Amino acid sequence: MTVVRWFVLALAVLIVAACGQPATPEPAKIRFGETICTECGMIISQPKFAASLAYEEREGRFKSLAFDDIGDLIGYLQTHVDLIPAGTWVHDYDSEEWIDANAAFFVESSAIKSPMGHGIAAFGAEDAAHTFAAEVGGTVLDWGHLRVEHAMAGHQH
Repeated sequence: MTVVRWFVLALAVLIVAACGQPATPEPAKIRFGETICTECGMIISQPKFAASLAYEEREGRFKSLAFDDIGDLIGYLQTHVDLIPAGTWVHDYDSEEWIDANAAFFVESSAIKSPMGHGIAAFGAEDAAHTFAAEVGGTVLDWGHLRVEHAMAGHQH
């Protein structure tokens, strides 16, 4: 009977450990109005500007971080150069659904009032990004160019 108890206890510990972190990278589960931004510590309240990144915390287990502004995600990546993202996501400005940052189109403009003032909005469709850019006098960039532009401009909070 003791062997069975130890086996059940060991199995329960393994199940609990496996449930702690996702086995595949995924965006952070944000509770708007409650979840805190990893970079600036502010409450995340506007889905259209929220962003997330996941990295492998230990072999086969990923940790997801939440950000209230796309610019905060970029800033975090700039100060944590040793971190290798397993996934980066942003919310589509129109639908507020998660999209892969690497496939998104970004509009950067001082007319965009994002939570931390970085002035960046993301779109899943290129035509939507160009339409919005024309409305706000912005520039359309892909993820790689946005990160370079942001770094060169020395954006801070």
